[in-house]
Amino acid sequence: MTEFGLLLPTRETVIYGDRTGDPRPLVDLAVWAEDAGFDSVWAGDSLLARPRAEPLTLLAGVATATSRIRLGTAVLLPSLRNAEQLAQASATLDSLSDGRFILGVGAGPGTPGVRVDHELVGTDFATRASGSMAVVERTRALWRGEGDQMYPLPATPGGPAIWMGGHGPRTLARTGQQCDAWFPTAPSSEMYADSLAAVRASAEAAGRDPSSVGAAAYLTVVIGETAQAQAELAEHSQLYYGVPHEIIATQQGSVAGPMETVVEWLQGFVDVGVQHFCLRIGSTDVRGQAEALAEVLPALRG
Repeated sequence: MTEFGLLLPTRETVIYGDRTGDPRPLVDLAVWAEDAGFDSVWAGDSLLARPRAEPLTLLAGVATATSRIRLGTAVLLPSLRNAEQLAQASATLDSLSDGRFILGVGAGPGTPGVRVDHELVGTDFATRASGSMAVVERTRALWRGEGDQMYPLPATPGGPAIWMGGHGPRTLARTGQQCDAWFPTAPSSEMYADSLAAVRASAEAAGRDPSSVGAAAYLTVVIGETAQAQAELAEHSQLYYGVPHEIIATQQGSVAGPMETVVEWLQGFVDVGVQHFCLRIGSTDVRGQAEALAEVLPALRG
């Protein structure tokens, strides 16, 4: 059965006018999402590139306020963190949530803001992709007590699942070799299908069962009359990334239009193998649009 998650609007809370960035309403939204039938909630990650609430701290609050819904990072940049600190924080979160945590990771885009974030913490921007995987592997070793042992122990045996974002050739190979699922912002279902095949071919070449690598996607939706919805999506891209939507659309999947258009577009990803969606609402009305989505989830789940 296909699963559907909701991205908590950590960045939107700031860009649409709440200059305090108060995270407490985000916990309330996660509680609502659990009650509404969503399968997961997610939080993004950045320092000054796109200021927002820190994801692991926020999700710890969500963990103690919920009981069923899964919690994930979409995506966390390991290259901004020390592996020992990440292992401790993520194991604590997994324990608090009774094993509901998913560590979604990625290298981050090659933008000036992401470069500044790496400079702030003293890590190498140029090697952030390989650096991220080094942090991930050290984090896994600490979860499992391979050499050093940190506490608390994760509730999930061996540690939380690791889902890899991105869709460059090296990322696809690393995902198949080392990760539990692929988690890109795929521009189209056709691109997704081709790249998922590459991920699973890499898994097979590494001696893994290709079907053991899960298929997830992080996509943006806006529901409404076509012209209005497209205008909202364009505004969201400009405020969130500082560039026109036409540029973002070459790298990230998004749809704006009536509900039937959104459902048909999502179904295209289901048809090529997506098992779990993280849906970002590119609108000021996250709760209203999420309520509308909740009504169609049973049909999309199949």
